[in-house]
Amino acid sequence: MRDFSLFDTLPIGVIVFKNKKVEFINQHILDVLSIGYFSKKNSIELIVKIVDVKDEETLFHFFNNRDHFDINTKRIQIERSRYEDYDIFAFMRINSSIATKIIFDDNSQINKKADIDEKIAKLFKLNNIQKVKVMTLYKGVPLKNYGKIVRINMDSIEVIVEPKQRISLLERDDILLLVNTKKGKSVLHGHVVKSDNNLFTIKNFYLSKHDVHLRDGLRVKFSVSTIAKAGNREFEVYDISMKGISIKISSEEEEEFLKARSSLKLFLEDDELHLNLKYLKTISENDNILKIIFLISLNSEDSSKLNQFIVKRQNEILREIHEYGK
Repeated sequence: MRDFSLFDTLPIGVIVFKNKKVEFINQHILDVLSIGYFSKKNSIELIVKIVDVKDEETLFHFFNNRDHFDINTKRIQIERSRYEDYDIFAFMRINSSIATKIIFDDNSQINKKADIDEKIAKLFKLNNIQKVKVMTLYKGVPLKNYGKIVRINMDSIEVIVEPKQRISLLERDDILLLVNTKKGKSVLHGHVVKSDNNLFTIKNFYLSKHDVHLRDGLRVKFSVSTIAKAGNREFEVYDISMKGISIKISSEEEEEFLKARSSLKLFLEDDELHLNLKYLKTISENDNILKIIFLISLNSEDSSKLNQFIVKRQNEILREIHEYGK
């Protein structure tokens, strides 16, 4: 084990993970969470309880998929870096006046978005970027190819994409651009605000912290409504992979009910699969809860059935994409 004691001298919180297990916690993060009087060994279990997850691995995913979290009246910003086999998370408490401004100052947010779009446009001009890797999603399947930049406007860019990528707009206008600059690689999340065949006008950018661009294409949506049963209640499934499941929900009560579950039954075509659950995160938009995401594990028989279904469903979606792109 490496010596991370130097992190104890920093005025920010630090948690180090190795293989999704906590390797080190510095004193500052314990003080921020008001558990500084506990031993570091016992504090791991306390942090798991404070952020309301089930174990250390789920805690890792919790931090890895957020840029901040709230504890009581505290808002804590998260930054992440990786060194060798270690994932290092840094935590900084945001001043309450700043947090309030972030939440309530809508006009400021609008201006900030416009400012970001202008900076992204300048970034493309200064680096003379003429080609980018473009990724869109359709029914959970990633569509990746290179796009040619044909015009850079003051607050948007225009890109010619693969014809097959137009099908993604039937579902959503999100798009990822993988950009190489003089300072390194960046992943930009934008929105297609206008399309003319395979010419996309893109703006409303932000820097993506997630690794969705590394997705292998194993997560799929269903062709028909698919039900998962937890206790005596039924929920509609949003999408599924061999490692996770997304379930549609519409209230905090449904969220809390499912978070308390350790397993559920999935009714997949003619099969009933038993899924063991680990809560990962809840997705909301404009204060409306949309879906809850779990990591899953299955026995070998059910795992084989799920894999067969995913391969079959993915081939169906790929045929649909191929026909659309003709």
